[in-house]
Amino acid sequence: MARIERAKRDAAILESLAQGRTQREAAERHGVSKTTVQRVLSTMQETLPEQTVARDLMMSRFATYRAHLWPLLEQDPVRTVPRLLEVDQLEARTRGLMDPQQGNGTAEVQGMLAMLIGRPAGGTA
Repeated sequence: MARIERAKRDAAILESLAQGRTQREAAERHGVSKTTVQRVLSTMQETLPEQTVARDLMMSRFATYRAHLWPLLEQDPVRTVPRLLEVDQLEARTRGLMDPQQGNGTAEVQGMLAMLIGRPAGGTA
């Protein structure tokens, strides 16, 4: 019986993540630790090799999005920079590198893009 409940809980955690919740949000929603959510993800990756293929496809899409956005950066930085930041944040979340609740990485990326277009980070020109 405990196995069935655990399997249901793990499926619910994966569903929460698929709906776009962060690992932290999924953990809070299901009353487990973030480590448990990471374990569920790890187990899924081991048992579902096609997940790696899907992840690789997403990474190639992110690269394609960037390739289309970079040429627009000089023409319309006001609209392009936020799009590039969105792509970076989505990729970081997909790779498990950042928890948007904490804002990790956003300031660094924003600063780099600001330097590229010659504007101070967080300011207006």
